[in-house]
This record gives sequence, C-alpha cells and structure tokens, in this order.
Amino acid sequence: MTSHPIILCVDDDPDDREMISDVLHSIDPQYVVKEASDGREALNYLRSQEGRANPPHLIILDMNMPRLSGRETLAILKSEAETESIPVVVFTTSSAHTDSSFCNRFGVEMVTKPPTYEALKQQINRFLAFAALQPAS
Repeated sequence: MTSHPIILCVDDDPDDREMISDVLHSIDPQYVVKEASDGREALNYLRSQEGRANPPHLIILDMNMPRLSGRETLAILKSEAETESIPVVVFTTSSAHTDSSFCNRFGVEMVTKPPTYEALKQQINRFLAFAALQPAS
C-alpha cells in the first residue's frame, strides 16, 4: 500500500489531464496521479487489484466523455460500496444546470474548469482541502 495520496484524474482531454497532474505535482511532488481517459477506464482501474489495494483519496471527474460519461461514472461510483466514500469533484467545461443538479443529488460539487493556470491551481487546492489532502506547510 502506498503512503502517498493518490488522485485519480478522469478526463478525455490529455492536455487537461496533463495540466491537472502538473498542478498537483507543483503543489506536492509526492502526490500519485493516476489517469483515465473515460469513465470505463476509471472503473476498470478502481476494480483492478491495484485500485482495490490502493484506492484513490480523491477523484477529479470530467462530465463530458465518450464511452462512459461523467454522469454515468458518478452514478456507478456512488452506488458501489467500494467507491461510494471516495471524495469526487466533477471538474468540467459544462455549466448546465441539469449537470449541476445531477451532481448535487450525489452530494458532489461540480466546478467549471477555469481559463488560467493560476485559477486552476486555486481550484485544485480547494479540491485537496475538501478531500483533507492539503499538504502540510
């Protein structure tokens, strides 16, 4: 079992995954960032031997993805005993009220992706604090 916090970043855009990973490592290089390009890949990881032995401490989930969307993935995550207690933040370009309402039903915050690196870093710091992963100063 790893002693460093694991963050699972689920996003179909490789540039967004890379930027989120870069921000996380700039905050604390000890974070272990796992990546998935869609919900199906994320669930496969979570159900794998590695994912079960070392579940993530936080999932950053995009809403609009192919194969298995953020909506479908979130519903599955919150319905399975192994994953229902993992903190999830939906981080998306969507600003649709229906998406926000859907997330609220599961007690999950939906945040629109910010346009600048600094704003992204501020949002990710909020996510880490939410998941009690803020690095010690």
